[in-house]
Amino acid sequence: MRSLRVILIAAIALSAVAACGETKDEAYIYKGGSLSTDGITVGSWGSGKAVESKKKILTGSNSIEISTQGYYAGGRIDFSKPVTLFSKKPDSSRYLVFTVFFDDVKSVDPAAGTGYSFDVEPYTVPRVSNVRFVFEAEDGSSISVEEPTGQLDPDDNWVRIAVPLAKFHLAEEATDFSVKRLLVFSDIANTFYIGEIKLVTDTSQIKVDAIGSQTVAIQDNVFIVAQAEGGVSNLKYSWDFDSSNGIQEEQTDMVAHYVYTRGGDYTITLTVSDVDGIKQPVQTTGKFSVIE
Repeated sequence: MRSLRVILIAAIALSAVAACGETKDEAYIYKGGSLSTDGITVGSWGSGKAVESKKKILTGSNSIEISTQGYYAGGRIDFSKPVTLFSKKPDSSRYLVFTVFFDDVKSVDPAAGTGYSFDVEPYTVPRVSNVRFVFEAEDGSSISVEEPTGQLDPDDNWVRIAVPLAKFHLAEEATDFSVKRLLVFSDIANTFYIGEIKLVTDTSQIKVDAIGSQTVAIQDNVFIVAQAEGGVSNLKYSWDFDSSNGIQEEQTDMVAHYVYTRGGDYTITLTVSDVDGIKQPVQTTGKFSVIE
């Protein structure tokens, strides 16, 4: 029977959902208050809908319940007074952060299919993989943005979805954007809750812990947990397990799983970037000696 070797097991870094790093200049657009008091109305778009709800509450006394039927049928949120997102071109450090609760979740088990049980615990993600936001201005222009949902924050089970204002590509002569209507959709039919919406400034850079050096045997199941922080940004991971043939993307999960079939010395390379390409990617390596 093959042996099992677990490498660098630690608590999974949830930098994509926990707003780590230097975030400041918060401005709330919605904070769980009464929609009528806040000058917000909600309704349907296609066969989807948005309603005020008390089923899930992050702060205040309410949330906005969104029911979607895919990328083009969802919830509509109207602001009686347009909300200015930026006035002099978008700032690359400015983000619009949605805090969302998903009832429909699934467990991800990094060891699934290996036939072993070990100390890397499964983690939970929404079944919704991507949320689509459409921002409409008073003049009828609109911006459509898709963002991945990431993982649940272990502190409160909500998900933070950050939309960088740098993704608002305007006409050349335009310098500002005020949203009058917001449409919310998801990649699958689903119901979820928006607890708050706020603008933040995030100047933090991506940080990645070193992989380190290890000795393993051929046919061992090697697991490596990426430890990274990226402020409000949702991170993506690219693993290469043998740099001798060039750096290639061999796996993209946060927890890497690999089996070496030949002895020798190998350099593992992990590249961490943010999904929107705003922040500078960071790379780290580790040396693995594989014995017969």
